[in-house]
This record gives sequence, structure tokens and C-alpha cells, in this order.
Amino acid sequence: MAPDAAIFEHIGWYLTQGGRLYVDAWEPKLPLSYETTGVLAVLSGGDMYRLHLLSVLLMIAAVCAIVGLVVIHVHDLTGNEVAAAIAGLSLFLLPGFAVRPAYGYKAKYMVVLCGLLAVYLYTREYPALGGAAAAASVGYWQAGAVFPLILVGLAVQQRNRQGLVRVVAGGLAFTVAMVVPVIVLWGSASQMVVQAVLVPLTTHEQTPLLTRIVAGIVHFKWASPFVLAGGYGLARLAWEQVTGADGDVGRSAWWIPLGAAWFAFLVFFVDFETGGYTDLIPGLAFVAIGVGLVAARLGDLRLRWSLGGVLAAVLVVNVAMLGSVGLVFTPVETPGPVPMSDLETDDYTQDRAGLEPRPDVRYVYWNKIRPSTCHYRLSMMELQWLDQIGSTPGDRCVDLATARSTLARG
Repeated sequence: MAPDAAIFEHIGWYLTQGGRLYVDAWEPKLPLSYETTGVLAVLSGGDMYRLHLLSVLLMIAAVCAIVGLVVIHVHDLTGNEVAAAIAGLSLFLLPGFAVRPAYGYKAKYMVVLCGLLAVYLYTREYPALGGAAAAASVGYWQAGAVFPLILVGLAVQQRNRQGLVRVVAGGLAFTVAMVVPVIVLWGSASQMVVQAVLVPLTTHEQTPLLTRIVAGIVHFKWASPFVLAGGYGLARLAWEQVTGADGDVGRSAWWIPLGAAWFAFLVFFVDFETGGYTDLIPGLAFVAIGVGLVAARLGDLRLRWSLGGVLAAVLVVNVAMLGSVGLVFTPVETPGPVPMSDLETDDYTQDRAGLEPRPDVRYVYWNKIRPSTCHYRLSMMELQWLDQIGSTPGDRCVDLATARSTLARG
């Protein structure tokens, strides 16, 4: 189990035991991930092993669905089956994309799934369901806000007033359903605004741009040239959409370079923990579409099959030999089995002066521990926030009025 999976799954279980999100558990994401793992906790009957298994199965299903949706979108754009297949396989250019689901719940898979599903539903003339899926993408991670904007933009471009109304109605209906537990069950709407809105706006990573680029190359390994090819496909599509040049896809394909640009901006300038690869997953789907577009532009069928053959070889080397075994590069960094005794204290907090040793969140998960403080696991963002408001890990989660007054005092 990965530590971040333990966070998602433990909070989901904790909610079924009377815990209140944003009051008893600090979290800078919107509530949908925890409502999802809460439902899984109910289905598991409170068994932590079964809950983790259900989370793994959900992530595997999400990966399969993402691959299918990328294939469908590229086929819709190009009508080329070989290019669509190449695009689907291109998702595995990042070794961790295939490996990470085995270690438990991860919200970024759900962001991509719901976002691509939203566009698919809209293009199939289900605008209300598309709006709901787009809202779900935001509910899993705030950066998914690009997908509601895409659906609204498509409706405006097509002058589809009825579709626009249904997109907005579907999105609002889903948002209300998502927020109702926060208001009614947990009474934590004020704390949610602080943690899911104010905290991301006032904290930031300070990783240099060059470091982020190098980290991306390390994570993609031998597949890096394909990433460049996908970027070229996206850049060419963006140029055609802006200039009105004749291209192989329709004028409504602008959403692809827009989504790619948004997630590239996040990786390069906002949110990329260079020690891990999961922040690359949302943009990966757009890179895969870009590779499919490049394949479709190859006029000779033999060239397409050759590109597919090279891609297959890279995937075998990257995922099977390098990513999972580590013959040349170190394998994808995912935590192996750790004895429970080794999880009783967290080195992350011990290394920082003034912080009391505390159990690793995986220890908290497997032992069904109900934390005595909302700050029972500390991320860098959480530490930055506590420093800004002059609080300590032992303090309760603050509401909006307290946070604003504390920040105003400097």
C-alpha cells in the first residue's frame, strides 16, 4: 500500500465510523474521493483488507476505462483504427501508470477518467451526464476544473443552447449531491473552504523548472522521445485550431491542446512532486492522444505499423524490464511490504524539530486508529499552512473565519 492510498482509504473508513471530513481529518481536496472510499468501506463491511482490495480493483477498472476512452477519442478524431490503438498503448509510456493501481486508491486516475468521460458523453449527445462527469472530475481534484470549461466551450461553439443548459444543470446537480454530506452530515462547509480553496491558493511548491523537466525524463525513461512526439502532435493540432489551417480533425478538437496546456502548466509551474510520477498522469492522457494524432498523419500504413512496433518494444523495455524489474534504471518506486513495527513512527515528522513522532498513516489504516487530531499525517502543504497560521499539528482544524483573521494579522 502506498502512503497516499492509506490516506484516502483510511479517511473513507473513518467517515463510516463517525469521523467528519475537514473537522476530524485535514485534507486539501474536495470531498468526492473520500465519499468514494467511504462507499467502498461500507461495501467492505469494515474489513480493511477488503477495502484495500476494492480500492485496487477500482483503480484497475479506471485504468482500463481511461485506455478505452483515449482510443475512442482518437478514433473519433481520425477514423484510424491503428492510430487509435497506438494512442491507447501510449498511456503505458509512463511505467507507473500500469504499476500504481496495485498499491491502492489514487484520485488522479479518477480525474482523468471522469474528464475524458465527460467529453465522450457530450459528443454522444448526453450533455447532462457529461456535465455531471465533468463536475465529478473537479470533485476528485480541483485541477479538473478544465473539463467543465471544455464542455461549456463546446456547447457555445456549437451554439447549442439546450446542450449548454443541460451541461450546467448536470454539473450543478452533481455538485449539490457531492456537497450535501459536507453540510448536513459533517457540518464542515467552512473548514472545507479553508482546506480545499484557501490552502491551495496560499501554499506552493518551489521546485525549479529544470528539476521538474529532468524528473519527467527520469520517470518516462526510454519513452521520452514518444513524449516529444506526442507534444509535437498536440502543438500541430493547436496551430491548426488557432490559424484555421486545413487539418485532419474538425474544428471542435481545440479541447485537446487546451487540456494538454493546462496540465502541462500544472506540472511545470504548480504541482509536481518530482520524487513521484503520479502528478504526470492527467497530462499523460493528452500526450497519448498526441501520439495517436502523429500516427494518423503518417500516410503510409507501413509507417504506422512500424511506429506501433517501436512503441511496443519501448513498452516491453520500459514497463516490464526497467519499470518493474530495474535492469538499467531503478524500478518504479512503489513501497514494498513493510513490517508493522517499522510503521509505528514516521521518519518524516521525526526529522523536523518540534514535531512529535507519530504513526505512519499505513499503520493508522491497518489498525483502524481513530486519530485524536485532524492533523494526524503531515504533508509539505500541511506544514506550510500550519506555519502560515501559526498553528501546531496538535491543534484542531480551523474554520474560515479563524483562518482569515489569522492571515490578516500576518
